[in-house]
Amino acid sequence: MSTKRGIQKDNNIKVEVRTLDDFGDYIQEMIDRTQFNGVILNDREGNPIVFAVVKGVHEDLNNHVKQTRRYFSYEESCKIAILTNMVDMYFYSDFKIPGVMDETPFYRIHLPSFTQQDEEFMMKFQREYFLDHFNELYAQWKEQYAI
Repeated sequence: MSTKRGIQKDNNIKVEVRTLDDFGDYIQEMIDRTQFNGVILNDREGNPIVFAVVKGVHEDLNNHVKQTRRYFSYEESCKIAILTNMVDMYFYSDFKIPGVMDETPFYRIHLPSFTQQDEEFMMKFQREYFLDHFNELYAQWKEQYAI
């Protein structure tokens, strides 16, 4: 189940997102994608912690990093941004400056050459595990991937 809402920001920029009750709904949202800019996963208290932006399969993700960075900053509690075109997945966070998405992804997955390491990384996004261990995962990723 998802809910749809708009976020109105300065300069009349409006971002339409869908908030998911279950991260498993993320795949269905990508399949059903029509007119929305992203998907948000909330923590157990209802605070957004993951923001995902889905682009077309032929889109160059590097052309959408600035846009994703703006969306990321709209929700103070957001800590992970996923930018994907269903070929590549870029995972960003705010390791350098809290609340500001880093310029480079801390993890990348190229789906046609999905590795065992990628599978282990993605397994951490299983809903219950992810929500139960989010703070630990964030700290681990920050230590492991922050430059």
